[in-house]
Amino acid sequence: MAYQDRNTNSAAGKALRYLLGRGVREFTSHAVEKVRDRRFDYQQWIRAQEPSSAAKGYQRKLVLKRMPDIVVMVLRPEGEPDPDLKTLESVRSQTYPKVSVSDILTTQISDDAYVLCIRNRSILTQDALFRMAEALGDGADAVYADEDSYLWTGKENRYSHPLFKPDYNPDYLRSCNYIGEPFMVRAGLIRSFYKEEGRVPSAWALDDPASYYEYVLRCSRRADREGGIVHVPRVLCHVLHEAGKIPGGSSASGSDKKTAGTDDIAGVHERMRSVLERDLIRTGQAGRVEDGPWKQTFHAAYDLTKRPLVSIVIPNKDSSSVLENCIWSVTNRSTYSDYEIVIVENNSTQPQTFDYYRKLESEGTARIVRYDHPFHFSRVVNEGVRCARGEYVILMNNDVTVRTPDWIERLLAHCQRQGVGAAGPKLLYPDGRVQSAGVVAGIMGYAGSMMVLEDGEDPGYMGRGALTQNMSALTAACMMVKKDIYRRTGGFADDLPVALNDVDFCLKLVREGYRNVLDPTAVMIHHESLSRGYEDTSEKKARFNKEKAVFRKRWAEFLKKGDPAYNPNLSKRRCDWSQQT
Repeated sequence: MAYQDRNTNSAAGKALRYLLGRGVREFTSHAVEKVRDRRFDYQQWIRAQEPSSAAKGYQRKLVLKRMPDIVVMVLRPEGEPDPDLKTLESVRSQTYPKVSVSDILTTQISDDAYVLCIRNRSILTQDALFRMAEALGDGADAVYADEDSYLWTGKENRYSHPLFKPDYNPDYLRSCNYIGEPFMVRAGLIRSFYKEEGRVPSAWALDDPASYYEYVLRCSRRADREGGIVHVPRVLCHVLHEAGKIPGGSSASGSDKKTAGTDDIAGVHERMRSVLERDLIRTGQAGRVEDGPWKQTFHAAYDLTKRPLVSIVIPNKDSSSVLENCIWSVTNRSTYSDYEIVIVENNSTQPQTFDYYRKLESEGTARIVRYDHPFHFSRVVNEGVRCARGEYVILMNNDVTVRTPDWIERLLAHCQRQGVGAAGPKLLYPDGRVQSAGVVAGIMGYAGSMMVLEDGEDPGYMGRGALTQNMSALTAACMMVKKDIYRRTGGFADDLPVALNDVDFCLKLVREGYRNVLDPTAVMIHHESLSRGYEDTSEKKARFNKEKAVFRKRWAEFLKKGDPAYNPNLSKRRCDWSQQT
């Protein structure tokens, strides 16, 4: 398929691309889901999630593995004497029996009890505390769940704007308070750092979005280190919809209304920025806090701990003009200077390609490494990494060009942090639409790049296209990783010669305990498949199907549990963060 065909905006053009790229079976499933999506009624869906009378009776009688006391703290401004009646009624109607309400963490509350925070006028579903207690398992220290908004119409509550959150995602949490409410934490853990500072958490102090953000950051991080933090992927809390709320940031972090009658949105934003700045200092990470795409969202820009040599590994076969654009953009647009370019030559035949190689080598711009065997992307990449001299390597396609000048610094700053495996940028097509904003494992039955063909300026659902976050997988079109980690993890798998080897590698990093980071503030342009083409022949499709089978078998358990950076309520047939229908 000619590249210009890819840029057509017509529905027919999109459908044809999908058909050629995915095959008839997946094209048909995708088309069916799009039709279903047009008919989707969230009101009907959310009401179907409510527990039946039989289920509520069962929950009231069931003895769970752990049944701690749960203390509900209703956050509200100082001066508001009592919680809203709707909020209190939702607490009193819980199927979980051991529930009370308190405005302060008193000494009478046991360390083994749990404190659940919700905002005034929020409404818990009747099974909310049962579901959260059930999720404690063998001893999690913190639990949170999904939420949506409601508006009283005079006859009934109308529900909308569901926030289907990922599992614990520390880099996303430093971009916005996506955890929001309901959030439940073991009392002893809360006391462990409040006592050190001579403070006691209260419903009035935590009503301030900045104070609550700090509370969530500290509790979740400590819980992750100790007993664990669990996410319940069910809407268990309905938050009052208020005019002027900002999608994603404030919906997940609390109200934008003036706090204590004096602060405006800008003031809340600046206090939240100060919280993040203190959080960086508290955790020993040097850096600065940049503004995100809207209020109450941020970007933690970490300082480099050193400036090591970075090897940019670029596989190539012919297509010298494509490669030249790539190399030119790296050498002329990048602000980082301590890098080398390693081109892995694989079966080129055109004389101009070798002329260009000689030019690059004579100028000292790049080293040429030969892989004189049939095309096998995993082996080509592994050979390039083996020959790399840098402490860190960037895997980069020859059809990728630089847009963000400090892209290397931004990715390197993440990779130098403890616990980070791979880091990648946001990839756009030349026309500004998204090629990849991270990869979710399990979509289409194997994996899919997110937000494909969406507007590159669109922040996406819950800001997932604009905010730094942890993703289970990234694309090798542009990905940085420490060379030693790459080597110890085994590199790209030999039984995945062309496709899914990058996703497979990233999942191996996750299995080893590393976090992968998508940083959308670093942007690259991907002229996808200019050199190797699409999966558009029967031979290529047969090979791709075999690779999908290998991938599914190897990661069967992971795929069954679901990608922790995703949510089971979101579609597994579409890559736009839309709800499962």
